[in-house]
Amino acid sequence: MSRSTPLRSKTPFWLGPLVVSVIVSLIITLLSLFAVWWAPNLSIYHYFEVTSEVNLPMWWNVLLLIAGATLMLLVAANTPSRSARLSWRLIAVIALLMSLDDATVLHEKLGLVVERFAPDTGFTFTWVLLGAPIAVVVILLAFFASRRLHRTPRRLLLSGFVAFLGAAVGFEFIADYLIRVEAHWFLYRVTYHMEEGLEMVGAALLAVAPLADIQRVYLHGQVIDPAHPVPITE
Repeated sequence: MSRSTPLRSKTPFWLGPLVVSVIVSLIITLLSLFAVWWAPNLSIYHYFEVTSEVNLPMWWNVLLLIAGATLMLLVAANTPSRSARLSWRLIAVIALLMSLDDATVLHEKLGLVVERFAPDTGFTFTWVLLGAPIAVVVILLAFFASRRLHRTPRRLLLSGFVAFLGAAVGFEFIADYLIRVEAHWFLYRVTYHMEEGLEMVGAALLAVAPLADIQRVYLHGQVIDPAHPVPITE
């Protein structure tokens, strides 16, 4: 390497966007808590409260998912490896469907299906009975698809899916239980804020995962298919 050639930083540049995204997610969650405890009768309540529809938290989650899906498609378009290209595109479609679900509250409609065939489940949030197996299928699909990707983006993607879908389903089961046993309202509110906050963190992880692949190509100037030991130069 000549002395005039600039050194490329190995510091993960996806780390900065991830930290910023997580901080914004935390601020939005805290604003929701403020609205719940100190401004329940003000007009701003539904704009900040995380379980309300068409508001700031929903916009942020959808924005992260769409941004991540867009970056994934861009990475796929510049990936010579056919298997990795298909993997990125598949995961991008999943992220787009997740953004659609978040924006239109599509998962809530699953409850209508459950109630149609099993009206006496005893659950308040009946959608989780179908949502749980769907979440498992999505995580498994992401796991097998991401095997064609490199280590860092793969780990970010899987962490994002587990955090987002695990929180969406897991904490909903907990919230449902707290309602049925008539637990203190404080526990219920903390539970659903943890759920929504973790969903935002999961969306942030999905959004920055393609940046990790972009940095790898920038540093090494090549794309390596994990299934083949021979690097594919760009």
